[in-house]
Amino acid sequence: MNKLVITALLVMSTVFAFAQNKHNISGKLINGSNQQALPFASVIVLKTQANGEDILLKGVNTNEAGEFSIQNLPAENLKIKISFIGYQNFEKVLQLGAEETSLGIISLQPEPKMLKEVTVTATKNSASMGMDKRVFSVERNLTTVGGTAENLLRNLPSLTINPDGTANLRNMGATIYINGKPTQLSLAQIPAGQIESVEVISNPSAKYEAAASGGIVNLILKKNRQAGYNGTVSVGFGNNSRYDGMVNLNLNQGKWNMSALYNFNATQNPLNSYAYRTNFATDGSVTSYYNQNTNVSLNNLFHNIRLVADYNLDKANTLSLAGTYVKGEYNSQTNQQFQNLDANEQLLSYGGRNTQPHNTFNNIGLEFDWKHTFAQKGKSLSFISSFTRNNLSNAADWFTTSMTADGKNQTGFPETDVIAGNTVGNQILGQLDYVKPLNDSTKIELGLRSYTYIRDQKYLFSKLDEVSNSFILQKDYSQDANITETINAIYGMYSTKWKKNISFSAGLRFEQSSLTGVSNLDPNSNFGYKFPASNGDNLIKALFPSMSISKKINAESEIGLNFSRKVGRPNFRQLFVGIQANDKQNITIGNPKIQPEFVNTAELNYNTAFGKVNWLSSIYYIYEDNTIKPIVQASTTDPSVYITTFINAQADIQSGFDNTLTFSIGKKLNFLANLNVFNMVLKSADYEKAMWRYNSKLNISYKVTSSISAQLNMNYDSKAPQLQGYRSSIKAMDFAIRKSFMNNKASVLFTINDVFNSRKPITVYDQPSSFQESMNRREVRFYKLTLQLPIGNSTAAKKKDIRVNRPDVDFNN
Repeated sequence: MNKLVITALLVMSTVFAFAQNKHNISGKLINGSNQQALPFASVIVLKTQANGEDILLKGVNTNEAGEFSIQNLPAENLKIKISFIGYQNFEKVLQLGAEETSLGIISLQPEPKMLKEVTVTATKNSASMGMDKRVFSVERNLTTVGGTAENLLRNLPSLTINPDGTANLRNMGATIYINGKPTQLSLAQIPAGQIESVEVISNPSAKYEAAASGGIVNLILKKNRQAGYNGTVSVGFGNNSRYDGMVNLNLNQGKWNMSALYNFNATQNPLNSYAYRTNFATDGSVTSYYNQNTNVSLNNLFHNIRLVADYNLDKANTLSLAGTYVKGEYNSQTNQQFQNLDANEQLLSYGGRNTQPHNTFNNIGLEFDWKHTFAQKGKSLSFISSFTRNNLSNAADWFTTSMTADGKNQTGFPETDVIAGNTVGNQILGQLDYVKPLNDSTKIELGLRSYTYIRDQKYLFSKLDEVSNSFILQKDYSQDANITETINAIYGMYSTKWKKNISFSAGLRFEQSSLTGVSNLDPNSNFGYKFPASNGDNLIKALFPSMSISKKINAESEIGLNFSRKVGRPNFRQLFVGIQANDKQNITIGNPKIQPEFVNTAELNYNTAFGKVNWLSSIYYIYEDNTIKPIVQASTTDPSVYITTFINAQADIQSGFDNTLTFSIGKKLNFLANLNVFNMVLKSADYEKAMWRYNSKLNISYKVTSSISAQLNMNYDSKAPQLQGYRSSIKAMDFAIRKSFMNNKASVLFTINDVFNSRKPITVYDQPSSFQESMNRREVRFYKLTLQLPIGNSTAAKKKDIRVNRPDVDFNN
């Protein structure tokens, strides 16, 4: 017993002595002449040996707020040295006798013989590829200047844009974040000039929300990193009444970092669409034809205002408050003409439809974030929250004619329809994350998340009754529902590093989720789901595990395997009963009865670099159970009208080989290439389709001179299967050239979007009863000129002349 007590005392004293040997120093660096923070200064701690020589113990750089912290130092006399280009060095001898030593605010004085103001320039990598995510810089993406997030994502590897403007990652719907938070804004409502970089996570771990079944695309907004006040202003104009402008102002002083942004974007886009249908008898002979052509004027106007304030409360706590206000109009005026022909292509009837929409939207968003860092390296506690309110109107007037071949009105025509209503949605998010290193190689991560989305969806479609001269509500095409979606989650992650450069992580996420839809038009039409059920059923559908293991082969190469289980919940359009296309013979409506889909994803990744080449290769397998897919059915009241809605099919199975490559030739020519080749299988109760697919992208950037650069973006998306047909291949190319002036601080840029006017999504419905080819596009070729000018007086520019061209260095980190 005595031996046990003595042993315990020895162990405790050893641990106590070891703990007492761990000391930390911290401080903040400022410019002695204007009291502004000095980021990225060098801070080193030295130990003087008996022979008088100094040896380096540890070193760090100050962060963006000029702060630094160095942990785990021995309790003895040490020397600290601080240096920054253009400033006098700071040096001090310290005696560490406490666990935490704060040096407070340290003032560096400018060198008496400062060189004249010059420009510090650097070449930022267009892409940074890792095992867990890929980061793409927007700064060098010339073809999207003055555009939207939709234009930007279209040019990024592995991403495609659907005809409705949503994003797909490897042919699955991607979850869009803005600064790590969900958004109610569409990609077309987010200015590309507001985005600094895009993070793409193809297989998120249990740390992320389980609804990210198609991966995560996180839009990182620009943030001021330079001391002083500065900013940019830009204005662009092009054909089709296309105008845009942006003012971005930043102030970084002391503990405050503030920014303000205003952006507007307007266009009157002339579009065309068509639908050509051939109908067949049971013996395969042609019975009739239907031809339709539509001229569209897509009139959009967006205003976007964002205010952000970051405050460094102290060395351990940072607060952030942001507000966003977005408003605008989106109106597609259409003039549609159609013909019905018999088997001999003789005219049977003809007519048209004119649509006058009256749609507006506004979005208000508030965000509050807090982050606390501990003295222990890597330990942190963070809280993020957001509230957004979106108000989207649904209003339009339709006038439809249909006449016989001799010009007489057919029964029920002309038809006058009125659409009224709006959708109001409130979205609330709160998330708490805790990171705790257990030692130098192991850490745990824990988190809580609560998300609520409450919306009132009203879409009231009424038809004029000629007899009573009153409008009659058409319930089959109308919706008045109160929908509440709630997701409460808890997760845990364990990460460690083993011998032989092997890293391992595993996590488990539990999500209690429900959707309740109460119909005000028909109480028998209530809808929704709940996982797990109140009686404990479907518990497995509330658990989402993830696992990854990787090995670093050498300093430049790594291989890894990961797995995760996710859920795909029905989105707004899939639940929305309102008519989402004003085509007389082809209607799209949602289906409130559909249920979530569940996705299992496995990836084998290989990441390597050699010379100026970086290659990320992925072999992946995705099994999507109870998958949500569109299906076409003939209307029960008029078989000539095709209604596209959504169902839960059996499965969507994909297996593929995805490759992203960045490389340079010399100092002027840079390439970003992507090739994704995969096999796709769709299964439902009545249909099964299988097809090999591929999509490819090539981005070429060339620096003609020190002030002139050009960029070419090319992409090709091959034929894609659908349950009852296919979507034809899509190919397109964008081009931009930029001339810089004022020491490369200002520029003028010329852009051609869709050089060959070939970005046309064509859908084919191919069934025994009919064959239909239709095309609906959101954009046409346009030309645009943009001027960008700097404003402000950044103290960060008042330094020694240094020009850096380091394509081997990732300046994103």
